Amino acid sequence: MKRRDLLKGLPGAAFIPAAIASTPVLAREVSAQERYDYHLAEFKRAAEELDPMIAHWNLMQPDGLGEPIRIYAHRVTGRYEGDGIYESGKETALGGRIHYRVELANDIIDGKRTFMVSAGMDRRWLLENVLETTIGRRIGGLA
Repeated sequence: MKRRDLLKGLPGAAFIPAAIASTPVLAREVSAQERYDYHLAEFKRAAEELDPMIAHWNLMQPDGLGEPIRIYAHRVTGRYEGDGIYESGKETALGGRIHYRVELANDIIDGKRTFMVSAGMDRRWLLENVLETTIGRRIGGLA
């Protein structure tokens, strides 16, 4: 059977090439940066749909030739619920959880609240988005 015979058997098939030929051309050419930004945004959106706990992204562009682009998705493990003792959002290698003393600080950096977080002799200042990927549930108040 020839292609022409096949097209004769399909009603409206003769109009398909004309419809394809008359498809309007895009108004403008999309740049490589625009395509990159679009696909990166679509990737993030799909990942967040698959895992709703993803809240913070970190994109590292390569510094030199041969280096990869790195994309990190950070999962929220806890939210600040007032000053107190929080357990870590992840288990340690031995299966336990670290307890953090978390206190809200007065400083605002890049529009984000800051926190003094200490565990034993270790003391750190953390921004709220970093805190949310570090702590787990609140287990007590401050004494």
